[in-house]
Amino acid sequence: VALYDQRSTINIMRLIVVSVALLASLLTESHGFTTQGLVSKLLSSQSTSTPTKLFNAKSKWDDLDDDDDEPYKISPDMKYVTRNILRQNQHFVDIKEADGPIHDVYVRDATTPIFWFCGKVARISDVSLDVCIARQWPLIEQHAVNLRLELFPHKGVLEIWTAPGDSELDVAYNRPDVVFQKMERELVDSADGPKIKNMLVGFQGEMYDQGEEGFRTQRTDDGRAFNPEVVGPTAPSQDDGVPGQEELEELLKSMDGMDINDVGKLLKDQKEKESREVEE
Repeated sequence: VALYDQRSTINIMRLIVVSVALLASLLTESHGFTTQGLVSKLLSSQSTSTPTKLFNAKSKWDDLDDDDDEPYKISPDMKYVTRNILRQNQHFVDIKEADGPIHDVYVRDATTPIFWFCGKVARISDVSLDVCIARQWPLIEQHAVNLRLELFPHKGVLEIWTAPGDSELDVAYNRPDVVFQKMERELVDSADGPKIKNMLVGFQGEMYDQGEEGFRTQRTDDGRAFNPEVVGPTAPSQDDGVPGQEELEELLKSMDGMDINDVGKLLKDQKEKESREVEE
């Protein structure tokens, strides 16, 4: 088979040589060209002609970049790379130290009521919260899917919500006055996008310690607490056996200056006193 292919190639090359020679002969007779002059003309025209259109024309593929698989256009300074992450984190610190507005950020898969805390944003007062989030949307969303792998399949359609800054405790207690605000991505999807300098906003992403499950909360579609408010004991009843605030203060005063043995004796006496009161 190899020998057959080799012979076929040789025959094709011979045919090409014969055809070129025949063409040269015809041109020489009809136009008065010499064979040497014809070759020189061909070489001259080849060297001075413009490149073939196949290689010179711009293709639509030339405009593709690494972000073409993203659901929206990403500004180079908001790609999820180390330099951008560190820069926006420093902007967050600087704005916070200057008493700029701070907001907690949660990301949600719209098919569930679970909102995952993924960090905080800061902005100067002249920048609206919507613009602050839209400008940093790629960083926030990518950070969220890196934290929570279950969010990754929904990248591109994840919802970003905000809450008052440093309100995690109130959120954990389902305080009714803490209502999340949904951020709209029209500014991200628009052709222009938010046109502000990255130094006017900042983002500090949440980081997990080893084994940490991450802070999350359940909310309704309008951002309100899904579960009832968690109410701690304010004033104990007479029969619940829990010391009130005044009793705790008196106990602490009596323990002041005692060593550990005296404290143990005091607690034992207190317990015996409570037992006698129950028996009576």
